[in-house]
Amino acid sequence: MLAEEFGYQVTSRPAAELTETVRPETEQALQAAKAALANVSMGVTGPAFFFIVWFIIAGLRDSPTPFFIGVLGVILAIFWNVVVASPERTAIVELEEKIPAVLASPWQAWPCRVEAIAGDQAKRLLLLDPDGGVAREFRSAIPDTVWIGMTDGRALIWFAGDMRFGGLASLPGGSPIWWVSTPKATSQPTPSGPRQRLIEEELTRQAVTYVFGEWL
Repeated sequence: MLAEEFGYQVTSRPAAELTETVRPETEQALQAAKAALANVSMGVTGPAFFFIVWFIIAGLRDSPTPFFIGVLGVILAIFWNVVVASPERTAIVELEEKIPAVLASPWQAWPCRVEAIAGDQAKRLLLLDPDGGVAREFRSAIPDTVWIGMTDGRALIWFAGDMRFGGLASLPGGSPIWWVSTPKATSQPTPSGPRQRLIEEELTRQAVTYVFGEWL
């Protein structure tokens, strides 16, 4: 585990055993993703059924124009269901990758830097190594209270999951809790200034000396 390699503190037990909101959060996120996929699929079921019936009737009547319109409708319906619903299917796959790791992972203390992304509501969340470099980059819809409460976008957070897929993050104490994901494309983080570097060094020291027993 990368946190242990850096000397950052981790809990002796899984986060799901220590923080009661972790397991319900994973279940609710997966249910919401499946519901979103079902809504998209339902949106195409009616039109698809209509065009298929039209297709059959046109074939029985041996009428070419309605027949080809029916074929086109079926193709469009399939396109809608496969292509338009693709983001919802991707979200389910990503959650199914993250959830087992989240449930098995301990809480890890990490110093982090958070940056706004132009034209995107999500933020860039950078987990920092002991030298102040970026150990891992995530995208995250960080709660506004967390973002506003950070000093120069720096904080100590808890993380549970797999660095390859993402997972759950939280402020110390296990609340609020939110999801983080790997970015779709790499980008260049903003270099730290002198004052910001001092903050990051203090957060790194806290991650090394952190005592989870004060919270759990």
